[in-house]
Amino acid sequence: MIVGARDAFGSRRLLYHPATGHTGERVREVLAATGVRQVTPDRDAIVGHLYGPRHQDRTLIRDVRAVPPGHALVRGSTLHLRRLPPASRAADLRTALQTALAAAFTAGKRVALALSGGLDSALLLALLHAQGREDVPVYVLATGMPDYCEREAALAMAQRLGASVSVVTVQASDFVDALPRVLREVEEPLFNLHPVAKRLLAEAMARDGIDLAITGDGADQVLRRDASANYLPLCQALFDTAGVRWWPPFLAPGVVRHLCSQPPDADKACLRALGAQLALPDVLVQGPKRSRLAPAMDLDSLDVAARIPPLARALDLPAPALETDRERVLWTTLVMTLDLLTPEPTPP
Repeated sequence: MIVGARDAFGSRRLLYHPATGHTGERVREVLAATGVRQVTPDRDAIVGHLYGPRHQDRTLIRDVRAVPPGHALVRGSTLHLRRLPPASRAADLRTALQTALAAAFTAGKRVALALSGGLDSALLLALLHAQGREDVPVYVLATGMPDYCEREAALAMAQRLGASVSVVTVQASDFVDALPRVLREVEEPLFNLHPVAKRLLAEAMARDGIDLAITGDGADQVLRRDASANYLPLCQALFDTAGVRWWPPFLAPGVVRHLCSQPPDADKACLRALGAQLALPDVLVQGPKRSRLAPAMDLDSLDVAARIPPLARALDLPAPALETDRERVLWTTLVMTLDLLTPEPTPP
């Protein structure tokens, strides 16, 4: 009997306790179901997060395992994993995307589009307007940070199609302040603070009463065949737990079936071709792909640095030099996440 399954790119987590069979989307949810009060960090999983490669079948807690992308959890005499068969080919790309977009409106919810300055979300906005959905508002996150603010490009695209725009203005301190609540939902260390942007945008949408957010997430992963699941399940958790349903059309089954029937396409030639059909600006159709990583931010206010060397010793790992932003973010968020997952025992 199949207990649950995880899509090929791992956009929604599925965790389980091998001994008890309890399942859930979060470590704390599984632990609460088992009644376990004392837990042990999984050193191998932690090393995978810090230095690679990540272990897709593990979490930071030894007794809670993860179903890897593209696998089902099957209950027989014991719990075991089964690889899912590859998907069959679907309709053409434009039709598949239009179908995925149309499905967002079937529940009568208030829908908005998260618009960046890139090709993926611009394609979705153009397809929405081609479907007569000109009333869908777009949300743009403005950080003001050099090389990490796409406000102008996103506004230009929105104005080109006459879309109603809400600009969500944030700064570095907002990212740092939001980090504890982000880690509470993702339950794993981050190597960059970019996922925090998703939470800030989701919270702004929730305040405005938006129920469902269409996003351009997933295009990169599907086109590169990147099943690392180091980003997409974070997006899902951060939107859904903010009270806004995450709706990424590029991860819709029909779209995935179509894209995976073609050779890997890291340069997004197929999306560029569709963008040309939709008369998107040349800067989007022909321009280079831009990095989405957040710049370095000051984490001192989190008061974690002094706890990093003792944690490294406890894990029998070399003390980190903390010379790069990646290293600082990884170790800081590791300490904070372990605090959430391994609380102090309650006195009898």
